Formats: sequence, structure tokens, C-alpha cells
Amino acid sequence: MDFTPLLIVAYFALLAITLRKRGGSIEGPWLFFFRAFFPNWKFFHGINLTPRLYVRGQSKMGNWSDWCLVYPRLPLKPQHLVHNPAVNLALTHQNLVDHLANDINDLPDGTDIRERVTYQLVSRLARQAIAGGQWGDRPMMAEEPLRDLSAFQFEVRMEMPGTQSSYLMLQSPEIPT
Repeated sequence: MDFTPLLIVAYFALLAITLRKRGGSIEGPWLFFFRAFFPNWKFFHGINLTPRLYVRGQSKMGNWSDWCLVYPRLPLKPQHLVHNPAVNLALTHQNLVDHLANDINDLPDGTDIRERVTYQLVSRLARQAIAGGQWGDRPMMAEEPLRDLSAFQFEVRMEMPGTQSSYLMLQSPEIPT
């Protein structure tokens, strides 16, 4: 007998009961992990600052590259209306950066963001991007990846769409590879 539908119904029932008891906010470590099932719907609130991920790498010679945006726009093709895994993966990665920005804003005083799962996942994403990672056949960055990487760093910047204005939300320490 397949218990999958029963477990899904039980999960959502538990979630509804918990939300009703807590006044609509999801808190707690076990509920935190299930937010991956739900996209970030904050884009309906209007045009606001958007978190963007930038990375840079250090070569074995000690030279740092320039900061590079990790989310370039991918070209649209007619077949993308039916099957579009590369763009879906890119949007999932951007959603992860959005969640990290929310975690930074919701971080209690005295808590280290590096202990959060979202920070660790974005750190891995930044490492993958600077080392030449791809979404399907498209590179994650418009710039050339560093092949002899010894360390990397990433930043989350809040940017206003359509303008050059931004402010630094988070800068990671130098992370050895």
C-alpha cells in the first residue's frame, strides 16, 4: 500500500494546525526545511530591491578577479514554453539567494548567518559558479571561470531593477577551495 498521499495530507494538516496556533508565521527548525516546497511570492508587492549574488575568485598566484554577477539572463527559445530545465534551475538558485536575504533580515542579534543552511547552500552555489558551473549548456556567469582557483568570496547585494544603485547586504569571508 502506498502511504505517500496520506503522508502529504498529514503534513499539510500539521502545517495548517501549527500556522493557526502561531498566528501565521512559520518557525521552528523542522518547519523551516519544508519551505523549499513553496516559492517566494514577494514579487507581487511591487518593484523593490532584489538580492543578487556576486562572486570573485583568487588564483593560485594570489590575484583576485572582479566581482561577477551569477544570474545572467538566458536567451528565450520557443521550445522553452514546453521544456526549460536550465532556466528553471537558474530560477531555483535565485530563489535560494532570496531566501538567504530573508534569513539575513530575520536573523536574531548575536546569531551567525554562516550557521544557516541557506548560507551554506549559497556558498556552494558561489563556488560552483566561479569554477565554471553551468545551467544546462549555459554558464552561470558571463565572465570566464577561474581554472586555478585557490579561494573565493561571495556577496549578496540588494539592487533596484533597472538602475545601477545597490547596497551590500552580506560579504562572505575568503573561503579556501
